[in-house]
Amino acid sequence: MGTSPAYPSQLNVDVSPEVESDVAFFKRWGYLVVEDAIQESEIEDLRRGLDNLFSIKKEQFIHELLEEGECFTRLLENSKIFKRMQAILGSCIQLHSATGRVVVPGAEDQNWHRDVPWPVSTEGTPYGALPGQINCGYYLDELTDENGPIVIVPGSHRVPFRPPICHASFPDERRINALPGQAIMFDGCLYHRGAANRSQNHRRVCLMCYQPAWMKSRESFDGPFAKRMREEGTDTQKMLMGGIEKW
Repeated sequence: MGTSPAYPSQLNVDVSPEVESDVAFFKRWGYLVVEDAIQESEIEDLRRGLDNLFSIKKEQFIHELLEEGECFTRLLENSKIFKRMQAILGSCIQLHSATGRVVVPGAEDQNWHRDVPWPVSTEGTPYGALPGQINCGYYLDELTDENGPIVIVPGSHRVPFRPPICHASFPDERRINALPGQAIMFDGCLYHRGAANRSQNHRRVCLMCYQPAWMKSRESFDGPFAKRMREEGTDTQKMLMGGIEKW
């Protein structure tokens, strides 16, 4: 793996008033819409990349996305997103997974779900346990009621029980009709689902998920890109790609 991994010199990072305000909103409601997270040229590259992968793999979910092309690897340390991730999770973070999703016409409503298996306790949680995972969706198509927005229940990341296995409406749910270039960060414990795609077009998104570096990741990080980052990348890149093997 090369030289020993470099641990961050401090866990808490310095943040601007703008980021501090965003972090406060995220902690209260469990999600955050980030404007202009990616530019038009990047959107086009990502669209082409996902379309090409979908035409080959014929799969709705494309895992280990960073191993599939340079256009996707640029998302690893996206400045606007990464500084907010660090402000919430701390500087010692690792990638949990990188996934592309292509939702085809006719896809039905997803059921409500959380992205983490553990429950939330009414008596509080162990130090550093929450949030255990933060997902970030980079939306490449305008989300509408026809092609299916992401649906969330603000504040539900603190609810001490799992969501119902259905897609019934909550009175306080929010349907987010994201625009291309926007990114939506959301706590892995937040109730969320994708709405049905009743349009004639695909709905495309790249999902980058982060977590504290001492947690197990979904991906194995054994592909060429991950290995190269651990050997030749910056200290942060090494850490993001699993460079800290043990504590």
